[in-house]
Amino acid sequence: MKLKPSSAIAALLLALTAAGRAQTVIRIVASNGDRTATQTAISKLLAAGWTFNGINGFTSSGGTLATATGANFGAWNGTWAGTPVVIKVSFSGALAGIAAVAGNTDQRFVPSNGANDGAVVNPLTTGTFETGKADFGFSTNFQSTSPFNGVFQGVTYSPVVEEVVGVSPLGFYASPGFPAAGANITTQLAQLLYTSGSVTLAQFTGDFANDANKIVYGLGRNTDAGQRFGAHTEIGLGTTKNVLVWYPAVTGTTTASGITYGGVAGSHELWPVSQQPGTFTVPLGSGGYSSGALLAQNLTVTLGPDAYKGKYFDDELQDFAFLYPDATAGYYIGYVTPGDAVNRVLGGNGVVPAANRGVALKYNGVELTDDNVRSGRYTAWVYNRILKPQSGLTGFKLTFADALRDQIKNVDAPSGGGLFDNDSFKVRRFTDGGLVIPK
Repeated sequence: MKLKPSSAIAALLLALTAAGRAQTVIRIVASNGDRTATQTAISKLLAAGWTFNGINGFTSSGGTLATATGANFGAWNGTWAGTPVVIKVSFSGALAGIAAVAGNTDQRFVPSNGANDGAVVNPLTTGTFETGKADFGFSTNFQSTSPFNGVFQGVTYSPVVEEVVGVSPLGFYASPGFPAAGANITTQLAQLLYTSGSVTLAQFTGDFANDANKIVYGLGRNTDAGQRFGAHTEIGLGTTKNVLVWYPAVTGTTTASGITYGGVAGSHELWPVSQQPGTFTVPLGSGGYSSGALLAQNLTVTLGPDAYKGKYFDDELQDFAFLYPDATAGYYIGYVTPGDAVNRVLGGNGVVPAANRGVALKYNGVELTDDNVRSGRYTAWVYNRILKPQSGLTGFKLTFADALRDQIKNVDAPSGGGLFDNDSFKVRRFTDGGLVIPK
């Protein structure tokens, strides 16, 4: 049956309106440290019936939120304030978030629209992605700490609006078997570990008779990571100091409930230049993992003899040699947020068996607890901030950004181990790694 002209026009207008509404796409670039709280908040803002498709798989509002909170890249499909919306998320790093918003530069996102439209992969490391500009972002670093302030490498980065939505503690953790007697890392030990790449366990335990031949190796994050900047500034290395961290070759891992753990590091090498995801290329050994989840995963491994003895190829001898030929054991130490540590490193949800669980370290003799962070006794922490351009974010997208800000700040900041920055938080700081002072 043919439609009357007026009916046809009305149908066309309705279809165009629906299509236009379906085209409301919001793009967010953010730090890993903001992932859990942001994803949790989005799931609550969207109306019932939302779906999410990310690199961890597909889920719906009747499914498991952990699929979304554990995914660094993906897309939401749902309705907010009566408007159909697709929300593309790229948790590619705190510095990436600053650069994306301040520089208005093209970023990579998954091509999915958030429906169950096929498996998606990491857009930063594969050829399957779409490009777009971030509408707003999140970062665990001050813009003033970052290089994306003014003109940098030929790009002009404008000042952004930074609004605190919470606080993320950083913890230092060691791999399985690390002795309780040495479960404390000082500022000086952390500097030594990350500038030399390895230290003897005896420097942690004080037991040189038994632990001098047990070696501790450092693991770290890549150059786009706010956690790297936060940790490095906290221990006095600053933001530009090159470090020495390791790239383990692990076999025998197990994956359960979306968490990969365990296995044996049969060998490791200083972090290769060819394995450096991120904005900056740094020298051999100064790279790191692209997410806290990956770093946490490698804090559940056991080191094999070639790893803890530091096997390497000697160019002069044209043969393999060992940094520590008399070593009898070895461990990794790295830094992650409690959100990545509790379930992955410490086995808080029961997935990771006791034999594969790592060890939480005190920092300068102070245990990482919420109260110790709030009071200023524990100083390894960073702010979580929403970043908005000073102009250009208007209308529906600005209203959504403000709603997401308020949802995190007032409700979901503790997701993933974060804290509210409210009256219960008694201290503050004005730069990454800066002095912690009373409010």
